[in-house]
Amino acid sequence: MRSEITNEIKQAFDTDLKDAVKDFTIVRESVVDDDWASNGATVANTIITSGRGVFMGYSSHEIDGETIKRDDVKLIALQAETAEIKLNDKINGMAVINITKDPADVAWFVQLRGI
Repeated sequence: MRSEITNEIKQAFDTDLKDAVKDFTIVRESVVDDDWASNGATVANTIITSGRGVFMGYSSHEIDGETIKRDDVKLIALQAETAEIKLNDKINGMAVINITKDPADVAWFVQLRGI
């Protein structure tokens, strides 16, 4: 059933929702303290992946000024087309604040905030 839902949403991304679907880039930076590999120096590791999804604002009833701010952005992306998204990743220059999934494990719901 999950693959059927995923295929339906992929098809909608390619047809009916085509104008709303945008490409995005995920940047994940991590610091590695590996004395053996770096002779004691700190090494930064950057992973860049991409995906596509629908960006939108939050409704007024969702905005509480603390957890969800007025300028936060919601991204809906298919899990099958996107690498795992993690807290502190950057998507199109915005910080990932929160990530949830739908019950069928088909889509990511990502809260983004400008930096």
